[in-house]
This record gives sequence, C-alpha cells and structure tokens, in this order.
Amino acid sequence: MKIVFFFIFFLFFFNTESQQVITVNAAKPEVKKIDDFLELPASVIANESVDITSVVSEKIKKILFKEGKYVKKNQLLVELNDLEEQAKLRQISAELKEANLNYERAEKLISKGNISQSILDNRFMVKQKLTAQMDEMRAKIDDLKIKAPFDGITSVRNFSEGSFIKPGDIITNLYDIKKLKVQAFVPENFTTKVTENTKFIITSNLINNLNVNGNVSVIDPLIDSNTRSFKILGIIENKKSIIKPGMMVTLKLLFNKRKAILLRENSVFNQDNLSYVYVVNSENKISKKKIEVGIKIDGMVEILKGINADDLVVYEGINKIRDGSAVKIK
Repeated sequence: MKIVFFFIFFLFFFNTESQQVITVNAAKPEVKKIDDFLELPASVIANESVDITSVVSEKIKKILFKEGKYVKKNQLLVELNDLEEQAKLRQISAELKEANLNYERAEKLISKGNISQSILDNRFMVKQKLTAQMDEMRAKIDDLKIKAPFDGITSVRNFSEGSFIKPGDIITNLYDIKKLKVQAFVPENFTTKVTENTKFIITSNLINNLNVNGNVSVIDPLIDSNTRSFKILGIIENKKSIIKPGMMVTLKLLFNKRKAILLRENSVFNQDNLSYVYVVNSENKISKKKIEVGIKIDGMVEILKGINADDLVVYEGINKIRDGSAVKIK
C-alpha cells in the first residue's frame, strides 16, 4: 500500500514540475543591411628589400652609409679596395693612348701610300683590344663600388672598414618602407568576394589610433590544401614611417552592404563546439535549434543558417529551460 502511495505521489509531483510554465524574454531577429567585412591577422612586408653584398672577394676600404638612415638610389654605400685595379686601368689607359696615336699616324701614311693596309688593320685591332680591356677593368672597378639599388632605409651593418668579405656576405640590408605590403591568408569561402582593388583598413594593438587605408593588389590563384585559404597582398602608404616590416596587424577587408539576420549575443549558447538557440513555437513550447553564426557587431550576432526571420528566439532565461519546456513570454 505504501509503495502505491509513493508511486502516485511521484507521478503527481513529476507532472506538476513538467507542466510548470517558465517566464522568459524572447524576440524576433532583426533583419537589416550591415557593413560586410572580414577581419584577419596580417603581416607587414617591406615594399622592396635587398641584401647588400659583394660579387668579389676583397677588403672594405670605406663604409659610406649610416645604419638605420635613408639613402637614395645609386648612392655609394661601400667602397672595396681597388688599388690593383686602378693601377691596371692607368696602364691600359696609357697603352690605349699610344695605340690611338699609332693608328692615327697609320691613317695618314696609308693615304700617301707609304704603308700597307694590313699594318693599318693591325693597329686598329690593337686599339680595339685595349678599348675592350679598359671597359673590362672599369667594370671590375665598378663592382668594387657598392651602390643602393633603390631609395630606402639601411639596416645594421655586419662588417667594419678593413674587413675581408666574400661574395654572398651580407654587409647590410636595404628596405623601401615608404610603401609597405600587407600579407594575409583568406578562407576559401571568400574566393568570390575578394577581388583586386578590394578596400581594407589596417589597425594595430601596438600603435594607438592606427587606421590606414589600402587596396588589395595581388591575389594568389592557389588555395592551400592544408589551410583551405589563399594569400593576398595589399599596398599601404607609410607616410610617418611608424609601421615596421615584420609587424603583425589586423586587416579588415571591406565588402558591399548586405542583408543579415541578427540576434542578441546572449541568445546564442554553445555545446560541443556547436551553436544553438531556443525558439518558442506556436504552443509556447521550446525548440532547440542548431545554427551557424557569422560576424558580431554592436552586441548582435549574425545568423547564417538555422532560423527564420519570423522565429521567436529566447534571449533571457536560457539557463532555466530546455528542449520541450513550456514558457510564458514576459
């Protein structure tokens, strides 16, 4: 008899709990046009960069640049020892001068018929050979004078005057940072959205009030099979030279406005890395729906899939309800 009594009491208590109506706040999503954008981490690269090296093995005679300073294109940066080459150049120059005089004399003599054509040809060949040797020696001397290939800022130097360097030894680096490249990797589902000349804004947590505009200039045609993303490059002006190559920044790609379904952020909850909302049906019962979310903006979250614009979505009291709960809208 006692068992029957407790069973009846349990059924009565359970039915009372299950039929308890919970008061919640709910609202329909907002449907409006929003600024479409995509924020990505990006890295800054110098517009142009080069290692300043030598093509010959020689001692450094003079270093003519200051570290971290601006230099102009074709400005002389480093002179290597050229004593031997200059001596050879003077010798060849003297021999060429003599060869020119001999050739001029031969021209006068042949016009009078006093020498043969073969002698004139021979003197002309000597003159041409010495001219070629002089050009070669001047080229060698030019290789011993290292100049800036473009306008830019020098890095620290790795050698001192008197140091012996070999081909490939990096004396310093040169960077063009008046303009900078910004590199980022874009998810493949934005393939059709990102185009050349897509506008973007650069910001940084390291530099207060940094807000630099730019345009996408290069889109890599290859999608990386591991990351499912593709590389883009953009160009920005670095007027105050406060942005440095190698910095990490935030790149905000700007697209055209689009229509979006928006919910309050506190309407959405996560379980097992999936997003859900509670929707109130026509019988004031709760239905749990899986959704896909997009961007967040001003306390709202975009819903890409899972609900309709007419759904009534709970945004307060979520922790008191579950799928199938009976509710009352406050």
